[in-house]
Amino acid sequence: MAKPYVIGLTGNIATGKSIVAGMLEELGARVIDADKVAHEVIKAGTPAWEQVVDLCGQDILFPDGEIDRARLGARVFADPERLACLEEIVHPEVIAECQLLLEQPPSESSRDSNAPQRPRVTVLEAIKLIEAGMTEQCDKVWVVTSPREVQLQRLTELRGLTVEQAELRIDAQPPQADKVAVADVVIDNSGTLEQTRAQVHQEWQRIMRALDQPVPAAPKSVQGASMPSWRDLIQAHPYLTMWAVMAAGFVAIFLLTSQNADLLPSQQLFIAVACIAVAGLCSWIISWE
Repeated sequence: MAKPYVIGLTGNIATGKSIVAGMLEELGARVIDADKVAHEVIKAGTPAWEQVVDLCGQDILFPDGEIDRARLGARVFADPERLACLEEIVHPEVIAECQLLLEQPPSESSRDSNAPQRPRVTVLEAIKLIEAGMTEQCDKVWVVTSPREVQLQRLTELRGLTVEQAELRIDAQPPQADKVAVADVVIDNSGTLEQTRAQVHQEWQRIMRALDQPVPAAPKSVQGASMPSWRDLIQAHPYLTMWAVMAAGFVAIFLLTSQNADLLPSQQLFIAVACIAVAGLCSWIISWE
């Protein structure tokens, strides 16, 4: 079985990684969520669970013995040294489990038999993707960004944190610019969902073309967003685009300068065709470079 194309998806807290992962899943990708993997590796009774309890104390536990992640987060984000120790415990376990999941083929039962055939694409979503060295498993690294004020708003309104708690979590992470510096693709999630979806679909189309697969129809929410497709067309056919622009310019100049000339329709048509031919010749000569 061929190795899947792997997108490493990352971004700082509350930038919208999960939103982008969901859009990719809708397009046919398989998503491995490292945060959910982290939940599993610290379940009650696991070796990592024991180390986390030793590090942070019994009072972070629910009555059933599972870790209260809200209490755990409040404790470690207020103590950088303890946060670093927690990461040393959890990250190796998460990396190892994600590696196993990447090597494991998707379950046949999870596939929609009515869905169109698509290349096998796996998304590895992880907030510490770069810092943990997991980019080595990825074909491309996608980084989702949002302004700090948007992060704060999402953390306070959607996750119920106080402003102080939200700022602690944001400030505990490296600057977004550090992730952007190593990104192959940057998704700006500061606007509307439709704007984010248009960016995701544009990059998905590029993957489809790279894998020599049919490109699925754009979601309704991005149909009519013609700019990405025009940009792709221009990049793919620069000299054809140059010919079209020059031809339109030559014909427009001819029509403007010949308004008072007494030309027959056949003469006008001949000169217009000649303008198009000259534009093509010029584009061909320029392409020699």
